[in-house]
Formats: sequence, C-alpha cells, structure tokens
Amino acid sequence: MLSRRWLALLLLLAALFAGLRAVHLLQEPPQASSLVTDQVVVVGVTGRPALTPTDRAVLGPRLADAQVGAVSVRPRHVGDCAAAGWTTLGAGRRAAVGALCDPRVSDGRVEDWDARLTAAAARRGDARPGTLAGSVAGCVAAVGPGAALAAARPDGTLADYRTVEEFLADDLTTRCPTTLVDAGPRSDAVIARLAADPGRTLLVTGVGPAAGSADPALQVVYRLGTTFPGWLTSASTRRDGIVTLTDLTRTLVDHDAPPGAAVPVTVDGSPLAVDPAELSLPLVEDHLAAVAALSDGAVVGYLVLGGFGTLLCLVGLVGTLRRRFAVPRLILTLGSVLGAAMMLTGSVPWAGSGAPGLVLGVAVIGWSLLLAAATLALAARLDVPAAVVGAALTVAAFTVDAALGGPMQAGSMLNSRPVFGLRWYGFGNVTFAVYATAALVLAGWLAHRFLAAGHRRAAVVAVAVVGFGVVVCEGWPTMGTDFGGVVALTPPVLWLLLVVAGVRVTVPRLLAVGAAAVVAVAAISLLDWSRGPDRRSHLGGFVQRVLDGDAVDVVSRKAVASAETVVSGPGITTLVIGVLLWLLVLRCALPVLRPAFPTLPAVLQAALATAVLGTLLNDGGISVWLTVTGMVAVSVGWFCLDHALREGWPSPAPGRELWTWLSRGAARR
Repeated sequence: MLSRRWLALLLLLAALFAGLRAVHLLQEPPQASSLVTDQVVVVGVTGRPALTPTDRAVLGPRLADAQVGAVSVRPRHVGDCAAAGWTTLGAGRRAAVGALCDPRVSDGRVEDWDARLTAAAARRGDARPGTLAGSVAGCVAAVGPGAALAAARPDGTLADYRTVEEFLADDLTTRCPTTLVDAGPRSDAVIARLAADPGRTLLVTGVGPAAGSADPALQVVYRLGTTFPGWLTSASTRRDGIVTLTDLTRTLVDHDAPPGAAVPVTVDGSPLAVDPAELSLPLVEDHLAAVAALSDGAVVGYLVLGGFGTLLCLVGLVGTLRRRFAVPRLILTLGSVLGAAMMLTGSVPWAGSGAPGLVLGVAVIGWSLLLAAATLALAARLDVPAAVVGAALTVAAFTVDAALGGPMQAGSMLNSRPVFGLRWYGFGNVTFAVYATAALVLAGWLAHRFLAAGHRRAAVVAVAVVGFGVVVCEGWPTMGTDFGGVVALTPPVLWLLLVVAGVRVTVPRLLAVGAAAVVAVAAISLLDWSRGPDRRSHLGGFVQRVLDGDAVDVVSRKAVASAETVVSGPGITTLVIGVLLWLLVLRCALPVLRPAFPTLPAVLQAALATAVLGTLLNDGGISVWLTVTGMVAVSVGWFCLDHALREGWPSPAPGRELWTWLSRGAARR
C-alpha cells in the first residue's frame, strides 16, 4: 500500500510538472522583425537611461511603427567608457579598451588600432574588433570618432568616414547600407533630422556612460521604420524590452550579410525580435524606470532584508544564550525558506511600483513570513521536521519557476542586477546553490525515512527523483540553463545515491561519478546546440566555441573570475568562516544528530562537495560556497535546537577538543 501511495504521488507530481511545461510552451514567442529598408542609420548616444525631450518628440508621432527597449551597454568591464561600447558593437562580443577612451581617425584609419587590438585581447579577451565590417557584403560608414571603432575593418581602415560637421554639411546623406553615427553633443539634432526620413531605418541606442562617468545603467534603444510596434527583445536576454549591444551587431550583420553566408562565430548576440504591443510615451518611460529599478531598487531591498535579518539574529542569539531554544528554532525555520522567499519576489511587480526598493523589502519579508507559517503548519500536520518541510517548499518553488521557463528570475533577489549584465535568464550561481542544497536535504531525509521503514529501493528512487529532477531543471536550456550547476551537482547526487543504495564507494566508482557529470552536461549542451544558432542558450554556444577552437578563453576567464572572488579580502574571510562552520557541523553537531538522521553524514558530504565544486566551476566563485554553507548551517542548526528542546544537549558535548583548540588559538592571538 505504501508503494502505491508513493507511486500515485510521483505520477501526480509528474502530471503537475508536465502541465506547467505546457503552460510555458503555450506562451507566444517574440516575433522576428528584420530591417526592411536598404539603408540603416545607427546613432549612438551616451548617458541616456531615460527618454530626452528629443526622444519624446521623435517617438510621439511614430509610436505606430516604433520598437523600444533598454539596452545593456556593458562591455567587458562594468562601467568602462563609451569607446568600449562602440568597440563591443563592432566586435559582436564584449570588448575592453584599456585606457584608450579617446579615439582618433586620420587618413581613413583609426590611429591607435594596433593598441586597441592588444587591449581587446588582454587577459584572454576574445573580442575581435572589425567583425561587423568584415561580415557584411556592403560597406559600413562611420560618422564621428566613436562610430569609427565599430565601423572599422579588421585592419582598422574605414570604408567611409566623415566628421559630424561634414555629415551635416552633406545633408545627412548616407553612402553605405549601414551608417554608424557618433554625433556627441549634436546627437539630438541629428536624430530629429534622420527621423523625418522614412526611407531609412533609424536606430538610436545607448553605447556607454557619458564622458567622465562610469555609470553602467541600461540605456534607451529604439527603432523607427518598422513593420509593427512593440518591445525589443532577443534570444540573448529572453526579457521583454531588454537587449544587448551585441544583439544590435548581429542584426546589422544579418541586414547586409553576403548571400548564403553563415553567422559569424565571433558574434555573441542574437537578432533583435519584438513582442508586439501598443506603445505610448508613459508606457515607455515606465518601462525604462522599471528596468533601472531592477538594479537601483534592489539595493534598498537588500538593506531592508539585512536589517530584518540582523534583528532576527540578535533575537535568536539572546534566546540561545538564555537556553530558550523555541524562539531561535522558529527563526531558523524562517531561515530555511528565506531562499525561496527571495526568489519569489520575482512574482511581485515591485520594479514598476512608486517605491520599488521598499516594496521589494516588504515583499521578501512577507514571503518569508508566509512560507514560514506554511512550513510550521505542514510540519505539524505531517510530523516532519520544519527544516525538511522548508527544504521541500524551496525545491517546489524553484521547480515551478523552472518548469514555467524561469519567469520569476528577472525580479528575484537571488539574481544578479541588470547593470552587471551577467545572466539575463535561467538560474544564476546563488539560485543554484539554494536549489541544490535544499534538494540534498530533502532527498537525504526522504531516504532516511524509507530506509527506516525497510524500503531501500524506495529510498534510492526518492534520491534519484529529487536529485536528478533538480539537475534537469537546473540545466535544461529552456529552464535553468546552468552549465556549471549540472557539473557541480551531478557528482554529489550520484554520491548520495551510492551511499543510500548501500554500494561501496571505490576510486573507480568515484571516477565514474565524475564522468557522469561530464556526460550529463555534454548531452544537455549538445541538445541545445542542435536547436540552431538563433535559439541556443549559452550551453549550446559553448559547444560551438569548442567546435571553433575558441573555448579555452571562456574557461580560463571564468576560472580567473572565480579565483578572484576567493582570493579577495571578503572571499578569504568568507572561506575561513565557512571552514569553521563546517568543522562545527561535522565535529560537534553531526555526532549528536546522526542517530536520529542516519543519512545526514552523506547529505553533508554531498553538500560540501557541491559547495567546493560550485565554487570552482562557476564564475560566481565564493558566492556558491557562502550560500551552501549558510543553508547547511541553518538546517543543521534547526536540528540541533530541536534536539536540545526535546532531549537536551549531551554533556560533555561532542567536539569539545575543537572548542578547546579554537579557544586556545583565540587566547594566543
């Protein structure tokens, strides 16, 4: 009877998951919207996060054939000057310019082109300036020095270059299929005149911060002379009304590509697409403000959450010191669902509110309290530890979001802010760490209960369903899309599976576990790659880089980024504190908790492996270590307090030699 009930539950969960996936598949995809005129003029502007009076005057009468959005102007380094943005546009990949922020042109060539190539290639940079001009059938003209960086050929020469004054004197005539314009302070005048010509497509886009600024904010982008109005988007971002500079590169290449030419492998962007919509100036301004709030308002939300968390920590500490363990246990119950609450803030349209930071703070506290109440109610009803119920609710929330295609990630407090341009869709490093740790705790507890009832096969199935289910949700291209997460989580899940199955762990089997992780991520990546260049996520993009012999730079850059987070001051501090917490968990808490939770050692080993592998394999580095360690500390802390409430704490306490060593070390210092 037990097996039938669990089989029915599995079938019900599978049906619910399939239903959520069907809902995702029923969503209308963005529509392609190619450039319809023979000539395209791109005017690059700086420091324009909102519409200017000129933008309003130009867009107002043309909203029926305008497409609008916000563009991420981030080059390789956040906050780099506009020259880096222009270079990124010409390369189709994020580029760096070092300190070369004032380009000059003489005799039809960018003066310091060789130095710029060196700057772009520094520290394994893979941007190739000149890609745009080298990938089109016709010519690319440049007006102004910044535009010259994007329009230059691979050798730095320009097919057609004019100063802004010459362009205005020529009555804004264009001689090439694509013309890039850097008009500086005269940009508004140029935009107004070009907008009056229906025979050319006009694209206005931000390219970087204003001179003397390092503001990485997303900026205005709009297109006039289109087939239907709506919000610009792309497969690179999967977000309505947000695109990147490299998407514009790809669109310009497609507009004037030689017949039968393949997509340049060095262009990372995707063609601009459109979510059809009726536009108005207030709607556009609200959208741009909401995009800015995703970065600016999030800081206020973190501060509100930090203040709330500090207060709870102080209350919990006082309760623990007074040996009133019920209150700190309640606080740790809330801590067990905090990750889910932070993710679920993406279900609230806080960025579009009048006070986005405050609304975000209220949303995360509200979700935390609601989930904590649900956890306590379910724990009492099912007679299951609240820490396990919290883990189950966390897994459920993340799985629902993954099944729906990750719609909550845009506004999630676990996601990176748009100004950093790190991850536009799918699950990021912190999201992975929360999801993976909760899954291991849940899988380990289910295995314990089944083993205690004498059902080893059911225990193995439970670990496999939870563990590999999370791996699939984490890595599938239309769900979590997390390359590093699959590699980091698959070995710990297999380890836990071997332990639960009672299989002796040997070196060959450990090697097989590692190989299985590689096979898993390779299979998912190959499936993604087979969907074609315009539908691939970064998983399939990495396969293409491997085929092109271009993968080493990506891997090395991510490895360097991860290492830099670890060896920094905060990283070393976090690492040391984490090691101490793991010592306390393994030496002091585990001996007490093991009799009531026999699979806990395997769960902790799997979680520690996830923390280490996730730190090494993700560019977020130390953030994975911090998140996994923090979640383990919360879960184990809850079990310790629960044990102390029910049975008291053993005396002398296990691990006292560790306490002695730590206290002696502190005394010596």
